[in-house]
Order: sequence, then C-alpha cells, then structure tokens
Amino acid sequence: MPERPGVLVGGLHSGSGKTLATLALLHGLEERGYRVRPFKCGPDFIDPRFHEWMTGRTSVNLDLFFSAGEELPALYDRMIRSLSGGVVEGVMGFYDGLEKGTSTYDVAKALGLPVFLAVYAKGMADTVAAVVKGVREYRSGWSLDGVIAVQTGSRRHGEILARALDQEKLPPLIGTLPRHEDLALPERHLGLVDVRELEEKGSLSRIRKKLSELTADWDWERSCSRFSQVSATPPGCAEERIIPGATFREKTSSIRLGVAWDSAFRFYYPENWSVLEERGIQLVPVSPQSDRKLPADLDGLYLGGGYPEHFAGSLSGNRGFLSSVRDFHANGGVVYAECGGMLYLSHGPDHEQENQETDWLGILPFRFRMNGRLKRLGYIEAHPVDGGFWKAATGSIRGHLFHYSELIPLEASSGQALAPAFTVQEKPEGFQMPNLVASYLHLYFPSNPLVLNQFVEALRVRFESRTLSSNF
Repeated sequence: MPERPGVLVGGLHSGSGKTLATLALLHGLEERGYRVRPFKCGPDFIDPRFHEWMTGRTSVNLDLFFSAGEELPALYDRMIRSLSGGVVEGVMGFYDGLEKGTSTYDVAKALGLPVFLAVYAKGMADTVAAVVKGVREYRSGWSLDGVIAVQTGSRRHGEILARALDQEKLPPLIGTLPRHEDLALPERHLGLVDVRELEEKGSLSRIRKKLSELTADWDWERSCSRFSQVSATPPGCAEERIIPGATFREKTSSIRLGVAWDSAFRFYYPENWSVLEERGIQLVPVSPQSDRKLPADLDGLYLGGGYPEHFAGSLSGNRGFLSSVRDFHANGGVVYAECGGMLYLSHGPDHEQENQETDWLGILPFRFRMNGRLKRLGYIEAHPVDGGFWKAATGSIRGHLFHYSELIPLEASSGQALAPAFTVQEKPEGFQMPNLVASYLHLYFPSNPLVLNQFVEALRVRFESRTLSSNF
C-alpha cells in the first residue's frame, strides 16, 4: 500500500486537458471498485463540481496560500479517511505559481503524491519525450509517474507517443483521450460551463459513456497500484460525507444558515461549510431560482458566487423569493454575500447592456455591467473593517478575487456612501450595513478562525433574538 494513497494530475498549461484526464481517472477507478476523493489545486469552484458529478463525493480545494506547512497534508489525509485515496487535479501549468509557492508542483511536493502529466498532444509526436523530460527535470523533489495524452488523433498516434517515451526511458503512457465531440467541455469567461447546465442538456451522460469506452485499455494496473485496497464501507454511508459538498449533511442544530445552491450560485469553498458545521451551524440549501420563498426560521443567508448574470430572467422572475429575502434582511436576518451573491443584492444587470428590465433585490444601491475582459484576479489578504458583524481587531483573512463585472452606482443614490466591509492593500473593498456584509472577495474561513467566529456570533445573536420574540 502506498505511503499516501492517490495521484495528482498536472498539465502544461490551462486547457491542456487536466479536467478531462481527472474525470477519466475518477470514473475508471470507481468502475474498478476504488472509492476516491476528488481534489482541486487552487481557488477553483468550477472543476470541483464536475468531480462531484462523477463521484458523488465532495471535491476539496487544496491551496498552499490558505493551508501552509502541515495543514495541507492533514487536510488531505482527513478527507481520504475510510476511502481508497484521492485524485488531485492541478491548476494552470505544473510550475505556474512557483514564485508564491502555490503551484501544482508545490502541492505535489507537499503531499508526496505521484504525478500523472496530462499532455495536449494534438500535432505532437516524438517531441512529447522532450516536453516530458523537460518538465520532469526542471525541479526535483517530486515523482512523475506517467503520462496521459489528450487530443490524440488515432490509436497509431498513441503508439508513437508511447514509443517516444519508452525510448527515452521516461515514465510510460498511461492512456490516451482522443479527439471526440462527446468529450467536449464547453467554456465561458470563468472556465468551464457549469456542470448542472450540461447535465440539463444531457451532455454529461454522453461523456461518462464515452470515457468508459476510451479508457478501457489504459494501464489500470499501474494506476490502481497508487491506491489502497477498496474500503469495506459501502458507498453512500455517512462516513463518506465528511463535509457537505453538493449534498448537505443531515444535522440538527438550532442556528440555521441558508446557503444559495443552484445553477446561478455554485462557487463555495467546501471547507467554509465544514468549519461552520463544526461550530454548530445547520446549513440549509436554498434556490433563488426555484424556491418560492426563504425557509422559515433562518438566522442567516450565505449568497456565494456563481453565474447569476446568465440566469437574470429566472432570478428576477422569482418575485416571491426576492420579497422574502428583502423582508428577511429588513427584519434583522444576517446576510453574507460574495461576488455573484453581492450582485444579486443589487438592482440587477445594467439595463442598457441587457436591453431589458431586470430587477433583483435592490438592497445595495447599484447595478452591474459584465465586461469582455477580466477586471480582477488573484489572491488577497483582507482586513475586516469595524461595523456590520466584522471587527477590525481580528487581523486579516485570506481569499481570492476573480470577476469580469463592474458596479454602476445608481444616480439617485450616488451620494449615499456605504461603509466598506474590508480593506485590501489599504484600499476599501465591499460594503456593509447592519447585519449585512457583501464584497467581491471569496474568503477562506479557516484562514482566520477569529473572523469566522464573528460571523457565527452574529448568527447566534440573531437566533437568540428570534427565539425570544417567538416566546411572546
């Protein structure tokens, strides 16, 4: 049995086929009786949803900006407990992020996992050996264990690649993923199109079926040897659902936090849910698209990021849900919103850009406009500002930014300055008002438990106020 069971899938660049190779490994291992946990390097919310679709298990972010030292191996080991191991999808190119110590290489080194390198092989033959050799020798301290060739043209093409690797005594070709329309994963500005959208169109069942066919002749003996024996724990048992993920845990708790979870709102760090549950918060999934109103007896509402702009019609058309959120906030309910969730709190998309009347919650005095280029991207360290439910004395909390939108203040409210929720590099970020915090930031709660505790305290105060009033 390997010392730390699992493999990491790296690539040469973004779009090199890492996600498809990861899905193929996850599916093939599950077909052969191995129960594995998917992981994703870096601050990614899209690829993990595909992992979860394939396995039915929560995909966990592994990020050395958030989890330094022994924290990352400890997180990995905790998440594979009672399972056969993990399959980790890398981020960008294998060495991208070396300067900050957040590259896929750094994660592979920290975990000591063998690496399968996904190589975009279209138009490539013997050069594959030079590429793989260069990647392997660029840095030490890690183990390249095999190659997965993506976008190959034929069986003969795969044989040429395998021979080139063998002649240079390089790690072998594990398998190929040839060009095929059933394996296409469409993209939009933040990455792949959301898994639920593809599921509704029937695309995913075709991908699963085609992966079974195309990976039947892979070197599964080598792949499976990197995992521990199949666990005797039956699939679907409570031990698998260590954190909520796509399926929230059934748990009885007095303090209830609604979490927006549908095609429009999908961007969350699963560890945020985990640490909230550890503090006694019950997570209640809600859908701003399809639920008629907020559930009763909520103490807070967590509006994560996502693609609300692509579901503007269904969000604005759900008038009952919008009204219930406005009433919830007006009556003292706690609201925390990130990126797309913050946009949902606005009056909606810019009318001139959308060429239609679209109104959302209108709690924050602006609309937004989508741009054709990225506005902000990267890791951040945010300092909470006194007010709302944050306190400045707690230090900083880490997270990331990734958005294409910009805010358009409404003329009637241009003089109404809202207090900032944070400062980032000494500049104001986000907004706050009584019982509400909203910003473009995607925060990683475990990076500062003191900040997390203030959120939990706000929920507790709301709970006590709600239960006291219900007794009269």
